[in-house]
Amino acid sequence: MAIQSIEDSKRLREEGRRLGRAGMSQRVHVLIAEYMAKYPDGHYIEAITLAGRLHAISLASRCDGYWHEKSSIGFCNEIWDIRKFEPEPVEAE
Repeated sequence: MAIQSIEDSKRLREEGRRLGRAGMSQRVHVLIAEYMAKYPDGHYIEAITLAGRLHAISLASRCDGYWHEKSSIGFCNEIWDIRKFEPEPVEAE
């Protein structure tokens, strides 16, 4: 693991401790609400950017064993569910 990744992980765990369970959950809600308000019909590039932001919160949840377990369950569920997903055709932007 690169030194920058280690530093990022450490910083995110510190932020997770600062925010606590409720704060991390609130941040997820805020990010999703902002995305849905700005892109009610979706936006494929911004959706992936949102996924990256949610990933950072997932990494921050490592500060709390129970919250990290819940995040890991979601990750494992998506590993299974992504196999079943069939994308709709997307128009070029």
